[in-house]
Amino acid sequence: MSSAPTSPPSTRRAWFGAVLGFGAGLFDFLLLRLAGVDVSAFVVGFFAVTFAGFGYAIGLLLETRDRLRASAAALAASHRRAAHSEKLAAIGRLAAGVAHEVRNPLGVIRSSAALVLEDMPEGTDNHQAARFIVEEVDRLNAVVTALLDYARPLAPRREEVELAGLVTAVEPLVREALRPKRGRLDAAESDGPALRGDPDLLAQLVYGLALNAAQAIGDGGRIELRVRRRGEAVELLVRDDGPGVAPEHAARMFEPFFTTKKTGTGLGLATAARIAEAHGGALELIPGGGLGPDGRGACFCVRLPEAA
Repeated sequence: MSSAPTSPPSTRRAWFGAVLGFGAGLFDFLLLRLAGVDVSAFVVGFFAVTFAGFGYAIGLLLETRDRLRASAAALAASHRRAAHSEKLAAIGRLAAGVAHEVRNPLGVIRSSAALVLEDMPEGTDNHQAARFIVEEVDRLNAVVTALLDYARPLAPRREEVELAGLVTAVEPLVREALRPKRGRLDAAESDGPALRGDPDLLAQLVYGLALNAAQAIGDGGRIELRVRRRGEAVELLVRDDGPGVAPEHAARMFEPFFTTKKTGTGLGLATAARIAEAHGGALELIPGGGLGPDGRGACFCVRLPEAA
């Protein structure tokens, strides 16, 4: 991939410094004249040009400093992306090994425990132990599946899709998830501009964020899904009135396997962030954007580029 041509350093600040320096030289000349000192035009010009040169040099140094800082920040971001890619590659290798070494024995254990469960009278200790084995094997299998899904490289299809339509499609599933808590879902009406992406992956992204909110709210809580246009991007806002995200956890929300829940793999938000990035967008947490009093709760924003 060819890199974009490097733009020449800006000299706006340097010329601004030159003008200030030239003005400072003239100001000194005026002060000398007011003090009664007779100064020749040559000396005035020399000082003015000298001050202008110093101003230009200082401005150029400031411009260079800013460019170096920007380059250092870009390099650090590139290193972070490279480290993240290496982490994903390591997870992929680990997932392949886990799937090969663990999944088949798990299937055997579950089948055996299910047979024992059928022969044990309900209410006995053996029946309870067999049921516990089946449930734990299912939980471990879900962890392995989530790990494999996360480690698998994303290759999204590119077709025209409306994010608002995906919100409408997953709305019944979200309402079903909210039913045990008697929660309320507000899906704001919006036609929203079209974007190019993978409908299946984007639907997974929408549902994953909504399900995360449904798990976070309390009884009678509320969730809002809103699609809007912001500049040349399409944004999906997922807001709730739950407890929100603690400041010490905010920086790690999208790390694989990080979770504050008692159950779960810690891959939900990390997977959502991967899907957004695979479509040229980003997922971020908006502090103080929740639906509760004073912005309490969580607000996640998915920003995706609008279709060209």
